[in-house]
Amino acid sequence: MKNDAKIADKFKDFKPNLSDRRNIILGMGLRGFEKLFSLKNKSILFLIGIVYLWTFAFYLLLGQDSYPCNTVSEELKTCTHLNFYGDLQYGGTRIFLVLIAAVASSGLIANDLTDKSIHLYLSRPISRIDYLIARIIPIFLLMLTITLIPNLVVFISQFSKSGLDVDFLSSNMWTLSNLILQAIFYSISYSIIGITFSAAINRESLASAGFFGTVYGVSLIVEIFYGLMSEMDIENSEYILLLSIIHFLDIISYKIFNVDYFVTIFGSPEVIEFPLSIIIGLYVLLFSSFILLVNYIISKMEVTK
Repeated sequence: MKNDAKIADKFKDFKPNLSDRRNIILGMGLRGFEKLFSLKNKSILFLIGIVYLWTFAFYLLLGQDSYPCNTVSEELKTCTHLNFYGDLQYGGTRIFLVLIAAVASSGLIANDLTDKSIHLYLSRPISRIDYLIARIIPIFLLMLTITLIPNLVVFISQFSKSGLDVDFLSSNMWTLSNLILQAIFYSISYSIIGITFSAAINRESLASAGFFGTVYGVSLIVEIFYGLMSEMDIENSEYILLLSIIHFLDIISYKIFNVDYFVTIFGSPEVIEFPLSIIIGLYVLLFSSFILLVNYIISKMEVTK
């Protein structure tokens, strides 16, 4: 009876229209998003609450006067929307964002592989790519709610502080468009990383730990090696930072706001520059590889069904 109930529950993902491929994908995605906000997912709801409380306390109550950016020196500039994705010491929420992405995405594909329900999904008129899109939608929408909405709230708050001055909107129109682009960029990136770990490690808890451990573990190792290489004046030592997902995504985020990226490791802040062509090419290569890997894992499941 329990098995029948689980299978019946899986079929709900295909509502409202079993004959329409687009509606199947959208229905699966939206239902998955709805499940993430279930009271069963207390850890996710708790972390989301922390992000919103942190935003309220750090950016609304203790918000900086110079918005969106503050010039630190001739070379360095810090921005509210860049700090938001940074470390806790700078008022950032990154550790919470990575935790939410790791916990929320870990079961999206892993559970389907474990209970073999993926065969049920792919027996419908949808392809593997359709299935992947349907599995990306829930985590993508979840990440948008904790990246875009807090930043929009901060933006509206600053607009209110300006006395609802229209000049504020006109002078910060690029800020608004960039923070939307930035939120979409981080959300889709963490979503793809999440489903990759979910597919590669078909146990939910291990996939979650693997996601978080890899992102932060590799970053720590890279920073140590970068610090040592810088001390030894090794040429082009900054390229090792591209091996860290955290630094790689932040570099692109800084590019979006046209701000020089800098790191502070074992000393004073240091500006790091990379050619835009290399950054874009590497991003496309990396995340295309993730999608191809997940697609390959799913295809192997189809062969063995």
